[in-house]
Amino acid sequence: MEALINDTYLNKSIEKILGCATLALYGEDIRFSVLLAIRDVRDYLINVKAGDPAFNQRVFQNSLTALANSTHPSMPDYKKTIEYAATLMTVELGE
Repeated sequence: MEALINDTYLNKSIEKILGCATLALYGEDIRFSVLLAIRDVRDYLINVKAGDPAFNQRVFQNSLTALANSTHPSMPDYKKTIEYAATLMTVELGE
């Protein structure tokens, strides 16, 4: 995977989400795993990463959206998984 964000933890989180997307291609229910990955990202953005958490959240969400948009049309379940992760990032931090 090409590094989308200059942050090792966030890039590893994207890799986890992409791993879930791969499992979705085989019919696995990955929603809970994606939810946990996003929960960990949100915790990291609030408690660890320097800078404005809301801005960092938007950057991460935009990276997921870019990945979803670049997914080949022949892999709709893969794309839906990434889009699901991006939608989980839309909830305001701190809620």
